Amino acid sequence: GISFDFRRPEVLPPIVYADEKRLRQVLINLLSNAIKFTDSGSVKFTVHYRSPVAEFEIADTGPGIPESDLERIFAPFERGITHVAQPQTGTGLGLTISKLLSGVMGGDIQVTSTPGKGSTFRLKILLSEVSDPTRLAPMTAKITGYDGPRKTILITDDDPLHRDLLQQILSPLGFILLSAT
Repeated sequence: GISFDFRRPEVLPPIVYADEKRLRQVLINLLSNAIKFTDSGSVKFTVHYRSPVAEFEIADTGPGIPESDLERIFAPFERGITHVAQPQTGTGLGLTISKLLSGVMGGDIQVTSTPGKGSTFRLKILLSEVSDPTRLAPMTAKITGYDGPRKTILITDDDPLHRDLLQQILSPLGFILLSAT
């Protein structure tokens, strides 16, 4: 019931130097938090790039975060006080890890929020353009299964949406899947 709006500049560099795995982890965490805490309205994901700095902006129309919680939400096992009907899931480590990873990659995460109107998280990070890529990463084939005896995987997560997502990804590969909260 919420809308998602993605905006990007017309021109972005085709290849940049980045830790793809860590950058993806930070962005997915920020986006999933925005979606999780927005009951109605929208989540907007905007990319800005002014060489060599990229800024990723995730804005939501959720409940917002009180000013007293803006720094605390980045502390381990802490969460802001919300008044959403949806129960809070997770360990309270997502923003802590995201802030640490962004720092390791030479970036920073900032947040602004207005209670009752929503929050905006901004990730600024250096992503220098690869001006003359002499060797591109090899294209990998799509994984459709695996060799050997059938494996059993236990998927555990307190969020049923996360469990369902993993089941959808792993099921076509031939695994025996078990799920637990």
